[in-house]
Amino acid sequence: MNSTPYPQIIRLARSGSLERAWALMAQHGLLDSETDSRALTLQGRLVKDRAKLSNGAERARLFADSAALYAKAGSIDGASYSLINAGSLSLLAGKKAASEKLARDVLAALDDNPDEAETAYWLGATRAEAMLLLGQYAEARAALRKAVDKQPTAWEDQAATIGQFEVLSQELQIDSGWLDAIRPPRSVQYAGIMDVAEKDTSAQAQISDWLARENVGFGFGALAAGSDIWIAEALIERGAELHAVLPCSKDAFRDVSVGAIGEHWLPRFDRLIEQAATVEELQFAEKPDGASVTRAEAVACGMAVQSAHQLRSSAHSLRVAGLGETDFGATCVDTKVVQVKRAARVSRKPLKRGVGVCAIMHGDNGMGAFDNLEEALVAAQKSKSGAAIDYLPVETNSVPELAINRLAAMAESTGKGELYATSEAAFALLAGDHELRIENLGELRWAGGATPLYAIINSLQN
Repeated sequence: MNSTPYPQIIRLARSGSLERAWALMAQHGLLDSETDSRALTLQGRLVKDRAKLSNGAERARLFADSAALYAKAGSIDGASYSLINAGSLSLLAGKKAASEKLARDVLAALDDNPDEAETAYWLGATRAEAMLLLGQYAEARAALRKAVDKQPTAWEDQAATIGQFEVLSQELQIDSGWLDAIRPPRSVQYAGIMDVAEKDTSAQAQISDWLARENVGFGFGALAAGSDIWIAEALIERGAELHAVLPCSKDAFRDVSVGAIGEHWLPRFDRLIEQAATVEELQFAEKPDGASVTRAEAVACGMAVQSAHQLRSSAHSLRVAGLGETDFGATCVDTKVVQVKRAARVSRKPLKRGVGVCAIMHGDNGMGAFDNLEEALVAAQKSKSGAAIDYLPVETNSVPELAINRLAAMAESTGKGELYATSEAAFALLAGDHELRIENLGELRWAGGATPLYAIINSLQN
């Protein structure tokens, strides 16, 4: 069995724990390898990440060191991935001649090995990047356009290319505006009123037209009867990804927020659940109420923002409200409002927003409960060791034992200066601060099961 801890090293690198990742590589004899190209590219990544945190001569030196590691990996495996990274990092190190030589080596490698084990998109994007380094700007644009046409929905890969080309364009002092033409679709967090007619041609047309005009490709929100379902259906109709974020279990939500409003909505809800790319059923709420809905909307907004960050795109909010109304609930990004005439009001009383939502944090002094996430984050920033945060739809004096034990397990897995969060806390924090950086670390397995784990980057004061 191969016990080399590559996944753990990558997880640490993604969480911003560069020193722990470096120490783990040293412990397993992976630094400065003469034969292991994977170890060299991983070491190159860590050095590159250090460079990004540095300035001046130190930044250039680290970029050069990273380039050398990637070039060494390329000399072992001949992979275009290693060589193009070496070329781009050489440019960032101020070594333009070395960058151009490596770019020519990349083009030669691509010509010599057209069947390299890479996707058609990455092979084309690598060719475009080499051309960019050589100053062949028109050729680079054409090559990248051709790569996108081969795999038009490889959005994450395209986003990575856009990010790289923007940095290189800045270094080369050329305009990067042409990259907007291949930028992935936008993300939207949506919500709306339930007491609407089953069909409203005008309102539904406004929704569809706005989604098309803004090139929305990813939607995040609940599926309550009424305008939630209108929006979700419009997303599916245009081929966008639907990500349902429910404040409680699917069955409880279906009963309270769909069937109780009108049984004619149930088949549409069920169909959307089947069509959704993902369905998130948030824990610790027995039914949709003010607290759980507030939390779900914050989580959905954070998901939309994170999607936009990852795809180098933008995020918006879409709301459907009654005519003349000005309270659209919590929105965290630029908001489009579609106003419609309300139908006969549903029998259920309107939800009170924000009631009973709390955050819990585990740090140096054990667990504390807070009225909001901002207070929990401030407490975490004061922790001298690692800390963990969760976000719950309960009163601060009634936190479930399961949540307490899970948070303790999360805190125990942190290192000094690290902050971990549940997915609910991570996305809700991002909804409140779009500049925050969160990273998915996979699942944490503990005595109570497994839970998705996120790192909040550079939030602790070391």
